[in-house]
Amino acid sequence: MGFIIDHWDFNSAPANQPNNNQPRMQAGHWYHCERHHPDIRHWLIDNQVPLSTINHLLADETRPSFHRYDDESFMLILRGVNMNENATPEDMLSVRILYFNGCLISTRKISSKAISEIRETLLQHKGPQTLGDLLLAIIDGLTGKMQSYLQTIEDQIERFELDTEQIGDVIEVQKSLLSVKRFIRPQQYAIADFAMSELNLLQNKTLLINYALSNITRINETIDFYLDELQLLKEQIQQLREDKISRNSYLFTLIASIFLPTSFLTGLLGINIGGIPGVESPVAFMWFCIGLVVIFAAEVLLLKRLKFW
Repeated sequence: MGFIIDHWDFNSAPANQPNNNQPRMQAGHWYHCERHHPDIRHWLIDNQVPLSTINHLLADETRPSFHRYDDESFMLILRGVNMNENATPEDMLSVRILYFNGCLISTRKISSKAISEIRETLLQHKGPQTLGDLLLAIIDGLTGKMQSYLQTIEDQIERFELDTEQIGDVIEVQKSLLSVKRFIRPQQYAIADFAMSELNLLQNKTLLINYALSNITRINETIDFYLDELQLLKEQIQQLREDKISRNSYLFTLIASIFLPTSFLTGLLGINIGGIPGVESPVAFMWFCIGLVVIFAAEVLLLKRLKFW
């Protein structure tokens, strides 16, 4: 069965890896599967999983949610940041978990670092001891990767300065956080519903599931705080840009107001139909220049007195 990525038996401690060729699901086993493999649907049908549940488990697009079908079956859909090499973290990966007839089935399209790390601990006989422990480890692993991602966001925000050239970078970080928030907010509600479900699988694990809920709640609060901080920073940068534009416009207006009278005089002389006055005098141009300087100086003094400069 090529769609099974990992198969572990939790009926005894430590968990062990049985043969993947067993066609029937067995209670106490974890099956981690490739969601888009063509054979997985037939396997689920053969094991009497309801068709509506199969469609939900294998759907292309899902949001984090918790669905309880009966006392012994439920589905938990989670999202996590994509921490794979050369991946964009906010292109979030989906992990769907189905508990059915005593076994745990998880599916993925993109490899999850969190689940890979759980597998490594199982190989070292240091991992979860029961399916309930495994489920909580998956939730904590996805949450831990989210915390690591938010640490990089915090580092970026701390490097930002009130510089108009950085407005594009601020907007990009803001967009990334909004993309993450789109899934992490409903994930908090899904884990809250999961925590209140009082499943037999989670007996004696109330503190652990409440801790997981507290972590995802804190992550959402951190995202909101960063978004508010980025919005404030963006507004400050935009205000600096507007102030700079206003100062430049004001400066150009002052320069234009100073040179307007002198430009008028030189233009008036240039279009004089009867000829330029004083053209025959050797000192006329000098006196004209002196007059322009006097007018220019008088304008500057007037603007300073009126506190326009």
